[in-house]
Amino acid sequence: MKKNENGFMLLETLVVTVFVAGVLIFLYIQFSNLSKRYNDSYKYNTAEDLYALEDIKDYILYENISDTVVSNVNSQKYLDISNCSIFKTQDVCISLLDNLDVDKIFITTNLIQGDSITEYDGDFLEFIGKIKSEGGESYRLVASFKKGTYATIRFSL
Repeated sequence: MKKNENGFMLLETLVVTVFVAGVLIFLYIQFSNLSKRYNDSYKYNTAEDLYALEDIKDYILYENISDTVVSNVNSQKYLDISNCSIFKTQDVCISLLDNLDVDKIFITTNLIQGDSITEYDGDFLEFIGKIKSEGGESYRLVASFKKGTYATIRFSL
């Protein structure tokens, strides 16, 4: 006796197709996440940018402007230092930021609230959203650079 096996073959083909499609979707999701993280590693917190922020942090500590920083950050949630107006030697600050290719830079508390910072572009705000509050330091330098990269470091006054 010969049975009709066409229905079984159709069901078997359907099951294999669904399994293969599921595996391909899983692989696509994994590779797209990996690709996004890889691209972010060239855009956010590069070694060159972190060293630049360390130089700026050292300059802020050298200038001893902690009272100005504390009062402004506590009242406004952040302090934009891109124009160097709070520094005693503004020409040195301007030269430093220019040599390091800094576009915008501000000081904020370690607990960044992106909704309070509105005057920056979407990429900059996206970077701020990725910053996690951590560590015991109370302040954070956040900068965007002219080459389209972003960086942040924590520090204490």
